[in-house]
Amino acid sequence: MNPVVRYCLVCITLGAIFLGCTPPPIKVGFIGGLSGFNSDLGISGRNGVTLAIDTINKKGGIKGRKLELFVRDDRQDPEVAREVFRELVNERVVAVIGPMTSSIAQALIPLANETGILLISPTVSSLDFSGLDDNFIRLTTPNTNEALGLAQESFNQRVVKPCVIDDLSNQAFSKTLLRTYTAELRRLYEADGKEIPVVALPYDPDDSESIQTLLTGIERYQPDLLLFTTNSLDTAVLAQRIRQKGYAMPYLGTGWSMSQTLIENGGHAVEGMVFTVPFNPDSEARSWRDFMELYQRSFGKDANFGSSQGWNAVLVLTEALAKVSGSKLKDAIVNKQYEGLQGSFYIDPFGDPVIPFQRLVIKKGRLIADNQTQP
Repeated sequence: MNPVVRYCLVCITLGAIFLGCTPPPIKVGFIGGLSGFNSDLGISGRNGVTLAIDTINKKGGIKGRKLELFVRDDRQDPEVAREVFRELVNERVVAVIGPMTSSIAQALIPLANETGILLISPTVSSLDFSGLDDNFIRLTTPNTNEALGLAQESFNQRVVKPCVIDDLSNQAFSKTLLRTYTAELRRLYEADGKEIPVVALPYDPDDSESIQTLLTGIERYQPDLLLFTTNSLDTAVLAQRIRQKGYAMPYLGTGWSMSQTLIENGGHAVEGMVFTVPFNPDSEARSWRDFMELYQRSFGKDANFGSSQGWNAVLVLTEALAKVSGSKLKDAIVNKQYEGLQGSFYIDPFGDPVIPFQRLVIKKGRLIADNQTQP
């Protein structure tokens, strides 16, 4: 045999052997809103997921197999979300981390059940998804818990005419929060021998006239407290417009709006806004401090709730992947305690987490932990 041909055959054989010894990557999908008016939550979630996967791969992956991330933008549109989910199914991902909002989860959970691809949402919190034996796991407690905290905050402030700005674009999130907040606040006042009205003013970000309609409703009702169920940018804009009208009532926000985007765009208007969420930016946990440093080096900004939850979602998934695969992933995840970035949390049999809540306040342009209650 010609020596050159023999040499080429040897190289091809060795190359085949080498490639055969390299295990294929484990494909993981991510779906979140990465473009449009309210993309900050999706971007921060993706960033947290990316950092977690990079860190795991640098340590050798899962049993020698690297993780390969496939990112898709749902554009905060249910139909787009369904389309990109099907793309990820065709890519043969083992699971999808996401989505980041309840309205998109509503569209994707039926597909997850149909295809057997597990959804792990870092931030979805609607009560509609609780207590269901489906192919959906989330790392944020139902927003009913958040609503209970917001109702207690309102009661502590002894408000007389609270008002909720009800976001019509994400009713899977806002309707349960509004219902629970209203019921709990009335219960608290009734226990004190009083009655309390709770007014909800609708807001539709797709309606150019909605802001003016909202301002008119506030002028007529004259509330002494406003609870925003809107996203970060909408909350910032609305808070500014309301303050410009001369109103000084206290503001309450939700985990959906709690971000640097809110603070940067809301400015002085959102100073003092209160949140009750399962997150503490001032946590002294070593893992959280290390993550904040890594995030700052990687992206030039502070880590937040979305990025923290994205990291935790990868943690939960990879702990299961180290043991099982495919249809057994959910069983390997539920009924288990995890050590997240800020402390331990438990995922119950239905895929819902149990996490302590924290009172946060925007002070001097920063989100800080503040457990002091009003007299």
